[in-house]
Amino acid sequence: MTKKILIINKYCPLHPKAGGAEKRLLEIFSRIGKKHKIYLLSAMFPGAKKRQTYKNINIIRLGRKNSENTIRIHFSIIFCLWYYLKKIKPDILYEDISVIPFFTPIFHPFQKKQIIIHHLNQKHFFESQRFIYAIIGYLAEAIFILLYKKQKVIVVSNWMKKKLENYNFKYVKKILNGVDQSLISEKKYSIEPTVLFLGRLEGRKGINLFLKTYPLVKKSIENVKYIIAGDGSEKIEQESNKLHQKKNIQFLGFVSEEKKKELFQKCWLYVTPSKIEGYGISVLEANATGTFVLANDVEGLQESVKNNETGELLDCENTGLFADKIITWLNKEELRQKEKNCRAWAKFHNWNKAVQETETALF
Repeated sequence: MTKKILIINKYCPLHPKAGGAEKRLLEIFSRIGKKHKIYLLSAMFPGAKKRQTYKNINIIRLGRKNSENTIRIHFSIIFCLWYYLKKIKPDILYEDISVIPFFTPIFHPFQKKQIIIHHLNQKHFFESQRFIYAIIGYLAEAIFILLYKKQKVIVVSNWMKKKLENYNFKYVKKILNGVDQSLISEKKYSIEPTVLFLGRLEGRKGINLFLKTYPLVKKSIENVKYIIAGDGSEKIEQESNKLHQKKNIQFLGFVSEEKKKELFQKCWLYVTPSKIEGYGISVLEANATGTFVLANDVEGLQESVKNNETGELLDCENTGLFADKIITWLNKEELRQKEKNCRAWAKFHNWNKAVQETETALF
C-alpha cells in the first residue's frame, strides 16, 4: 500500500548549502519514492522553483525568492507545517534535524513521526557561528534533549546512539550512511603531490587547521599543491583569499558531483580536520576512489575511518603533527598499497541497505 511521507529539512538536496544530511535524504528517499509518495518542505533559494519534483521527491520550498532563507526557514516550517499536514495528510512526518530541530513533539504531538539527527554541535556552535546564533543553536539542542526523549530517533553513528541513550532517549536506531557506488574507480594521481579539502569553509570543519600546515609542508615538498573545494562563511573566505596569491593553493568554491569525483581521483591525500562529524560521508566517497584520508581524531570520524587502513586519525589541532603526517603520506608507493582497503570499506556502506532499514523504521 502506498504511503505518504512528509519530510521537513532546512535545505533540499539542490540547495547551494546542502551537505551530508541532504545527500543522505536524497539517496534514501529517491529510492523509497519509487513505491511511496514523498514530499519535502525546505528553504527557497535564488533561481529555484517554489515547487519541483526531483528524483521522486516532491519539493515544496518556503521563503523569499532571492534569499537562501538560512535562518528564516526554521520559522517558516514551524508556522506552515500545520497547513501542509492538513493538506497532504501524510502517514508519517519525517523530521530531518540538520543543526536545529523543528520542535514537532510540541506542535504536533499526535502526528505519527520519525526523527533523524546526525550529530549534536553543542559547544562547537561557538566556533562557527556568530554569538547570538550560537546561543540560539545551543539552546535549541538543549530543548531537543529535553523534549524528544520519547520519540523514535534515527542516528548515523554509534557515538550518537550512545550519547542519546545516555540522555535517556528510549528509541534510538543506528542506520549507517551509504556511498554512491558510481564513485568506485581507479586513482589518476596528479603529477604534483596534491592534498584535497572538500567541505564547508567554516570553523567546525577545520579548514584553518589545514591551511596552517601549508608553510611547513612546502618546506619539505616544494611542489605540493593544496586544493580547497566548498563555500563558507564570509569571515573565513576573506582570510582564505589572502592565500590565493600563493601559487600552489587553489580555491574552487562549490563543485559539482562530477568535479568532486575527479578531484578525489586525482588528489594524493584527502584531509578532514573537522572538529565534529556525524559520520563523514565525504571520507567514504574519497575512499571509493582509493584515496587515503587524514582525519581529526574525533567522534564520528573515529567510526568512518579505519585507522591505518583507510586513513589515519590524528590531532589536527597540532599543526606540526598534522604537517608531518601530510609529508609522510605524500608517498605514491605507500598510498597505492592502501587503495584496496579504501575501496572495500566504501563498498561496505550501501545505500540500498540503508533504505531497507529506514523503511523498517518508518513502517
